[in-house]
Amino acid sequence: MKIFIRNLLIISLLLFASKLFSQESEEKKIDFKLSGFIRTDFYYDSRQNAEALEGLLHIYPKDISLDANSKDQNAQSSVGLVDIASRITGQITGPDVFGAKLLGYLEVDFTGGIDGFTSRVRLRNAYSKLTWEKSEILIGRDWHPMFTKEVFPTVLSINTGLPFNAFNRSPMLFAAHKIGQFRVIGAVIYQSDYANSGPDGKSAKYLKNSGIPNLHLQLQYNPGEFLFGVAADYKCIQPRISVDTSITSGTFYVADEKLNSYAWMGYFKYQQPKLVIKGKAVYGQNLSESIMPGGYGVSSIDSITGTEKYTPFNHLYLWANVVYGDKFKVGIFGGYTRNYGANDNLIDKKRNYGMALDISYLYRIAPTVTYRIKNFQLGLELEYTVAAYGTNDLEDYGKVKDTHEVSNTRVLFSVSHYF
Repeated sequence: MKIFIRNLLIISLLLFASKLFSQESEEKKIDFKLSGFIRTDFYYDSRQNAEALEGLLHIYPKDISLDANSKDQNAQSSVGLVDIASRITGQITGPDVFGAKLLGYLEVDFTGGIDGFTSRVRLRNAYSKLTWEKSEILIGRDWHPMFTKEVFPTVLSINTGLPFNAFNRSPMLFAAHKIGQFRVIGAVIYQSDYANSGPDGKSAKYLKNSGIPNLHLQLQYNPGEFLFGVAADYKCIQPRISVDTSITSGTFYVADEKLNSYAWMGYFKYQQPKLVIKGKAVYGQNLSESIMPGGYGVSSIDSITGTEKYTPFNHLYLWANVVYGDKFKVGIFGGYTRNYGANDNLIDKKRNYGMALDISYLYRIAPTVTYRIKNFQLGLELEYTVAAYGTNDLEDYGKVKDTHEVSNTRVLFSVSHYF
């Protein structure tokens, strides 16, 4: 009941703010627009999965786990009915400042959780954006540029193609400038709840302690119906600031070893009124903060101080997507990712940090059908995902060997009411 009352109060405040700004819009030239949707998903999974948010965010199937009778506990199917993807968005426009159009954007959903409870209001995006004729500057929380708001999978699932496409919203300073048909993008990015893994679990402190933000540079080319893009991404983390060598005596040594990682991206989109074809390729290191397979491991340990040196895993991520239709749409999505191992040999798989490092490859095929009438939409999607689990060969750069495949079939039916 407390959760319900809290959420109701927040929604009421948003509605009150909408009326308040509307009354003052003529004087201050400020306009407030409230939008969003109510969404309910019903899903069936043929297997247990790595997932989040009551199964709303499906990632990949779990490995075989045998009991004393050699029965696989993860072969259990499951069903769910989830409404926490429902969303409210507020946009504040005006007044103009510095000769630019001013936009404030605030978006919340109900996927936050504390002590095992969901249906709590969670901040998705919150930023201010200045837009000139050819340039724009954004500061606040928005989709990571690796997600690429102009080119991401059109699927029914709220996962928008993860773990083959980046899924990450982070605080940043973002700038873009148009030069003819080209658009140059640069961003300085920090981490919040989408963070890297390390000795203390997932935490934004690893990037923070490095003293260097995540840096991103991107170039887009938009000749009419086509859009092409390339990008480079750099990230530096520091997993430890000290190492305790003797718990009883309290002896410790300062640790300052950092891990540098890189990612390169290319993508395209072809768009007609009823046909959209798009795809993306990424080759990158340690991208687990974007809910993509990846991470790093320890390559050596100093015998005296206990300080560690790190090496990143390398992954390839590919996806393609075709959608056709207007009110009635059909589409198909295909994704593939491959683990190519680390840059150096590893010393202990327990000192590997990241996501799905024991998976050699993943692939998914997902056909989708949606029908929209006015502001109401029905959708049906079949998602078939395969993961090849194995063992990391520490003396061969952590490559995954002796693999076996497990698969999950998800059937998703979704109802959305937009406002």
